[in-house]
Amino acid sequence: MASKYGNGDFWMVRKYVKNHTCPIDVVLNDHGQATSKLVSDCEKALEALQGSANESCALLPSYLHALKPFNPSSVVDYQTDDKGRFLYMFMAFGASIEGWKYCRPVISVDGTFLTTKFAGTLFMACAMDANNHIFPIGFGIGDSENDSSWIWFFQRLRGELGTRDNLVIVSDRHRGIENAISIVYPDAEHVLCTYHLLNNLKFALKFKGHDVLFENCSRAYLKIDFEFYMRQMESIKPRIREYLLQVGYEKWARSYSTRRRYNIMTSNISESLNSVWKEARHFPDAPT
Repeated sequence: MASKYGNGDFWMVRKYVKNHTCPIDVVLNDHGQATSKLVSDCEKALEALQGSANESCALLPSYLHALKPFNPSSVVDYQTDDKGRFLYMFMAFGASIEGWKYCRPVISVDGTFLTTKFAGTLFMACAMDANNHIFPIGFGIGDSENDSSWIWFFQRLRGELGTRDNLVIVSDRHRGIENAISIVYPDAEHVLCTYHLLNNLKFALKFKGHDVLFENCSRAYLKIDFEFYMRQMESIKPRIREYLLQVGYEKWARSYSTRRRYNIMTSNISESLNSVWKEARHFPDAPT
């Protein structure tokens, strides 16, 4: 049972009856069902508001061409296969290229699925500026998170933004990212997102309920402190030292890192951008 709340337009549920008494035949026969025409009309309405996937894809080259005059020093790249079909896209705004020089030399990279008709993957690279704000530096679109797509994205990223002394790149344990970094950024240190690594521990070793202990171990500045927390974890899960040793201490522990990763222990800044674009990924703007 529900009724209006006050004099406004809000309704409040006053009483909830958990047990339903309506038989299935009543629901099917007496309740109105959405017809195929209604569903079709709704789809047409969405297409009128958002445009079709085919039309949006066809406009992508024009959009990239128009982007540069309105965003000076921006860089775009659009690549097709031998049949003229979309393959890759890269974009970096001029402000991002200039501002990257003043950010910490730590790049967080990630890929996320596009949920449109033509699917694909959105690649992104971002950093942290001097005010601890997320600073996007480059975007790309490819068919999936495979070696070829990641290599192409990193080549364009390095080609336009260059590299930095003591550069560090943070990501999850995706094999395509690791392979691409070794090829395109052999001078950078590739480190792992501690959040993703912790989830791996929970899955592989059932190491659950000890997040703070692992975080203390990964963030310790001194090796003596690292060992203190490692022994505590080892007392809970004896196999954890062997597992993390195979991963490589230098990949996730600040005390063993050969370069400064500052306070960027995870790829959460990339995940934050993913959250911002969660709804936009459904719009018909992915090319084919």
